[in-house]
Amino acid sequence: MKKMMICIASLMMALSMQAQQDEVLMTVGGKDVMASEFMYIYQKNNQEAVAEQKTVDEYLDLFIKFRLKVRQAQEEGIDTTAAFIKEFKGYRAQATPKYMQDNDAIDSLVALSYHRMAFPRRAAHIAIECAPGSSDSVEQAARAMIEQIRQRVTTGLPKTIGKGKKAKVVYEKEDFKQVAKETSMDPTAKELGGEIGFITPFRFVYCFEDAVYNTPVGEVTPIFRSPYGFHIAWVEEEQPMEEIHVAHIMQMVPHNDSLINIEKKAVIDSIYALLQNGANFEETAKALSEDKGSAIRGGDLNWFSRGMMVKPFEDAAFAMTEEGSISEPIQSRYGWHIIKFYSRRGIQPLDSIRAQVLKSVQRDERIQEANKSFIRKARAEYQLPDTMSEADVRAYADAHLEAKYAELKHLVQEYHDGILLFDTSLKNVWDKASNDNAGLEAFFKKNKKNYKWDEPRFKGYVIYAKDEAVAAQAKSIVRNANPDSIESYINHRINQDSLKLVRVEKGLWKKGQNKLVDRDIFKVENHGFVNRMELPVALTVGKLLKNPEAYTDERGKVTSDYQDLLEGQWVEQLRQRYPVVINQDVVEHIKAQLK
Repeated sequence: MKKMMICIASLMMALSMQAQQDEVLMTVGGKDVMASEFMYIYQKNNQEAVAEQKTVDEYLDLFIKFRLKVRQAQEEGIDTTAAFIKEFKGYRAQATPKYMQDNDAIDSLVALSYHRMAFPRRAAHIAIECAPGSSDSVEQAARAMIEQIRQRVTTGLPKTIGKGKKAKVVYEKEDFKQVAKETSMDPTAKELGGEIGFITPFRFVYCFEDAVYNTPVGEVTPIFRSPYGFHIAWVEEEQPMEEIHVAHIMQMVPHNDSLINIEKKAVIDSIYALLQNGANFEETAKALSEDKGSAIRGGDLNWFSRGMMVKPFEDAAFAMTEEGSISEPIQSRYGWHIIKFYSRRGIQPLDSIRAQVLKSVQRDERIQEANKSFIRKARAEYQLPDTMSEADVRAYADAHLEAKYAELKHLVQEYHDGILLFDTSLKNVWDKASNDNAGLEAFFKKNKKNYKWDEPRFKGYVIYAKDEAVAAQAKSIVRNANPDSIESYINHRINQDSLKLVRVEKGLWKKGQNKLVDRDIFKVENHGFVNRMELPVALTVGKLLKNPEAYTDERGKVTSDYQDLLEGQWVEQLRQRYPVVINQDVVEHIKAQLK
């Protein structure tokens, strides 16, 4: 790994040097090819981790062939076709995102999110509903309401005590949770007094999280807007993050159903008694827990931190300390629980969860902070006017990426030329060879000695039939019909609709590849073939070959070799059409750099 990193570093250094002072390595048909392009591809394909490295001279020959084919593709106009343009744009779009973001800003967001994860904050809130797009009068009324509420829970509203000259104005701060019960439009406020438990990153809308973490513990946040409306929050406490690993057995109770609650309390008590008498917790959870998602895992709820479970369950679970201990039944708004405690841990090191935090940042609304930072930096870097839209700023920056990043320039060029290479090779070699039956046959006959087998093969058909008469009819068709028409004849003359009276398979088998062929042709004693009940008559039709008699008997190898021949001929034609002139001084300079 260390060697690979050193090699990649040398590649980046080489690219940087070449970007500063690039040289013409060669001309292909009069067109310049720069040394930096060769250096990029050579280094990429000859890292120390690669088993077979090629010398500069060996790779230079491969590179010349590559450039010749790309030149041919450009002459053919492949790079102007709609299909090419669409594919190339798709590849480039996959390569550019990491260059179209402010990575420093994203790193800061990751670090900030991790720090907040390490210190969950408990808060209560008050919400005044105001839907997005509300009229100005509705917005103003909602804001006035939340401003007055905030004053009640911070400084208090002015209150006159006494009369006449003895009268004085006093301010008495009100209890936040009581005010929440009286004023908050959150449906749970009357029951919970605005309490929302512990807040950690990515669990609430970002504006809520940001307000809570930017306010000192014990104080009330400034007013902030969410898609729901206007809010204030009281930051109650901050604790170091802990995760616990527990399992539970649950009996569910519909909300406010007192009769079922009595019944389920009796059930959970009986389960608790079983556990007290030595019953296995995990097996009991699988059998009796009504939380089916965890029951299949023996009740396992995996690791979780504060704020992720309902408060009565969370309080009971976090109060447990002894590994393997089991709680008495506790009640939440969902029903009754028995908890088994496994373990406790602090937050994992950032290095071990960075990828997870980064992924959460990238799909969270906080990524907009990094996007705004990218736009600001792009405006400054390219001196773009403030009147230019963000979309136009991004488009401008995107259009200048290759000029800014040498490694991206070479990668995009590699995508571009790779598509051209594939398409022109497909046209001039691969498809040409695959479709040239006459050429393949002639090539095979000329080079028959290259395709000898180490053991004979049976070439022909295996037939599975309903009875002897059907087998005889199928055998006649196989022997006399055009090979391309056999399947059609079998289906139309013997098989009737969905009723299969015969099945025929064509193939080329050596010993051990087909049990019926092993029995009838190779006379294998322990062949293992068993007649099928539905098609009990089985026979073979064909011949035993010591070596292939036609190119189709070794189609894969023959086609591959024929393609190599066509490619060699094609490259020679390209060398004639596009003369290659190499700057040997630049080659020697490259060799010196790579030593």
